[in-house]
Amino acid sequence: MKYMGSKSKIAKYIVPIIQEHIDNNNIKIYIEPFAGGMNVIDKIKCEKKIASDLNKYVIELFKHLKSGGELLNEVTREVYSNFRVHKFDGQYQDWEVGNVGFLASYNGRFFDGGYAQPGYEKTKNGERYRDYYLESKRNIMAQIGAIKDIEFYSKNYKEWSTANCLIYVDPPYKGTKGYGNSKEFNYDEFWNIIRAWSGKNIVIISEENAPEDFKCIWEKEVSRSIKAADKSKSTEKLFMLV
Repeated sequence: MKYMGSKSKIAKYIVPIIQEHIDNNNIKIYIEPFAGGMNVIDKIKCEKKIASDLNKYVIELFKHLKSGGELLNEVTREVYSNFRVHKFDGQYQDWEVGNVGFLASYNGRFFDGGYAQPGYEKTKNGERYRDYYLESKRNIMAQIGAIKDIEFYSKNYKEWSTANCLIYVDPPYKGTKGYGNSKEFNYDEFWNIIRAWSGKNIVIISEENAPEDFKCIWEKEVSRSIKAADKSKSTEKLFMLV
């Protein structure tokens, strides 16, 4: 999966494109096999919406919120470190691991990015204090009303077999830093599966690059980091099979 909120900056651009395909083709089922932080699916209007991710902790986190559950009030470095050591040994509930791993890790990288330490950062308007965990918590809590109609599943994207759906795919980007379940991602297999899906569904893919038989239908340069001082950029693109 991608880091939490990875599509929040561009959702306002790509959601209308996806929605137009849903509306114009009378699509009844919308699926995201790499749903991550739910920053696209929470804005889509469709009769049935399915969010899936191989990482069960992000899915359990959103299921917990959907059922009315609350999040941890704060996550100190000590709490974070303890979760990092014991995240997989059953000491904590799955949603708690998701809570700490995604919301308190730098760039939401589920313990791979390190602790998102609160502090001051320089901006063009001077220094400002940022508590990254509380910012992430506020952002995800703001999504609660929009996730009530979503069905959540934790499964490998390859397990989905569908027809007459719109599938929005946001895989680990090739050539970028891999982490978690994405480190051994098979891109040749992925594109072949997308080709097969495209024969029975409308499939829209987020990536920076794609094979020659895929057409770029949209692109925009965006910031990579949650920190204002980090000016690194990437070009987000949407592709469809020609």
